[in-house]
Amino acid sequence: MIKFGLYTSFYNNEKFVNQSFDNIESINYENFEWHITDDFSSDNTKELLLNRISISPIKHKIKYIEQSEKKQMYWRPDLFFDNTFEWIAVVGSDDIIDIEVFNVYNMLLQGKSDITLITSDFHKIYEENKNLHSISYIINDDIMSNKINKYHPTCDYLNNTSYSCFGTLAAFKHNINYDFVINDLTACADDSYRVFWVNSFGKYLHIPRPLYTWIYRSDSESHSKNIPSNFNANFDTGLDKLKISDFGVDNTFNDVYLETSSLGSYDIGKLKNTKVSLWTRQLSTIQKENLKLLYSDSNLSFNDVNSDIHIVCLNYFNRKTLEDILPKISKNKLLFYYQNQKFHLDNEHKDIELSDKLNFYKEIIGGYTNYSWWTYVRHFIIKN
Repeated sequence: MIKFGLYTSFYNNEKFVNQSFDNIESINYENFEWHITDDFSSDNTKELLLNRISISPIKHKIKYIEQSEKKQMYWRPDLFFDNTFEWIAVVGSDDIIDIEVFNVYNMLLQGKSDITLITSDFHKIYEENKNLHSISYIINDDIMSNKINKYHPTCDYLNNTSYSCFGTLAAFKHNINYDFVINDLTACADDSYRVFWVNSFGKYLHIPRPLYTWIYRSDSESHSKNIPSNFNANFDTGLDKLKISDFGVDNTFNDVYLETSSLGSYDIGKLKNTKVSLWTRQLSTIQKENLKLLYSDSNLSFNDVNSDIHIVCLNYFNRKTLEDILPKISKNKLLFYYQNQKFHLDNEHKDIELSDKLNFYKEIIGGYTNYSWWTYVRHFIIKN
């Protein structure tokens, strides 16, 4: 079992301290530690952290560390972990991780010594009502330095909502060369900076399963409409390093992208310990094995009427096949997923095509089940 280090820097996060501790204390993995700090908060965050550690059932796994300067752990987490840690990962102080995440990461990193960066998909929810804002559907189909023109600060990096470059819960192989120069310690975009830097030492593996709940906060600097002028001050330092030495990506899951997107659209955590059938095309043995490994904590089968939850990838089904399948599964929990994969030069034509497909499938499905529907960019999901 890989030894993981998890780190979180808290700043004026009183209202999220208990949520963070409840979450990390529930992680279903033995070989990890959680290192935390208070980033010189002006509220009661530090006192709450120390109190929660003192009563935590996993306090032997938690280390509170004082920083010598603001944002030190944020920018140089490697300084806070010794050489016994093989991988270190960051979780936001206001976000939630899946309690199986290290089991998933541990399994999928076995035998992959060339990987230095791993991330997962996420569900983004509104803080105030917990409603879904968006889902990431990330595919590692190109080296990062080729995709990054969409994410350079001049392209409005923070407010770009396509999420097609990298995910969340970034974990980095420990003991690689972090000896970089930080131009501005008060800048905040360390996620992009660090993934660029680490990908310049080895391959990037993205896990196309939502293992992270990202809280969309109106009072968060990273969600602000008015981006601070220095927010991306260190962006190009990492990008320049990546351009010199881009190790590329691991494409293990690329050929099942529609399948992973369909599975990832279901409510986070609801597929665990459940018999789930994914309705899709005819898959190879390797493709099925990869999907089962990705969801090893579920009982995943394919095109199987005898399941508790059915997830249908509509791209592979026409009216006739749907009308054959639906009577057999309509009394179960259902999710129908469609992805508009055609490229459009403008949003108007994209929306017209998506609307046509939406109406086509709603007409068929509506005869067999009551449903609500939700659309996002070039996808739509219909849930029973």
